[in-house]
Amino acid sequence: MHHPRVLVVIPAFNEEGNIPHVLEEIRSLSNPPDAVVVDDGSTDGTADAARRAGVPVISLPVNGGMFCAVQAGFRYAYRHGYDIAIQVDADGQHDPSGIPALIAPILERGVDVVIGSRYLGKVEYKMPMARSVGTKVFGRLTSAFVGQSITDTTCGFRAYGRAAIRLFATETSFEFRDAVGLVVLHRGGFTLCEVPVTVHPRRSGRSSINAFLTIIYPLHYLLALAVELLRKPVRKG
Repeated sequence: MHHPRVLVVIPAFNEEGNIPHVLEEIRSLSNPPDAVVVDDGSTDGTADAARRAGVPVISLPVNGGMFCAVQAGFRYAYRHGYDIAIQVDADGQHDPSGIPALIAPILERGVDVVIGSRYLGKVEYKMPMARSVGTKVFGRLTSAFVGQSITDTTCGFRAYGRAAIRLFATETSFEFRDAVGLVVLHRGGFTLCEVPVTVHPRRSGRSSINAFLTIIYPLHYLLALAVELLRKPVRKG
């Protein structure tokens, strides 16, 4: 893959204040990838801010959540023939300078999915205790199911190769998110690895992850994991 086509997928909900900076950082890379912003039913000027920056925008009619937004972006990547798709959050926490390291295992070793790990890298803010503990617990459980160490199962800074893009874009019978998504991939024969990434504090605005979601997430994880383990694996095609 000498000249891979790379797309950054940026799911965004009410991130008008952050989107211009995120896009500027991506464009400042020595070999900047393409980008698409998925406006997940925002009520502010997120979509307009992205369009003013000259970036394609996919506007969803209602707020469907992170998974719906990311999958819409991957469908765009699949239709337009991209070789690698990178998920980057719109709040400015993910450092685009880490993109080359994120895609290197795909280019050099043919890895299918590369996960950015805050625990192998650097977190420049204090993560809430409940989220930190939960992330480590999910990491241990997921590692047991995939047969390798995964330290950070919930970081949204990830890179996907062509086969994973196709799966993500075309398969609609499961929720391809976070930790359970890694189990789905492993059972389907996809290869995974982690690389260190740096995560900054949110630049402005408030996170959509509130105390209620922090409590509900473990229950959702266990239920979704049980459902996944009972179903037939979706094999790498």
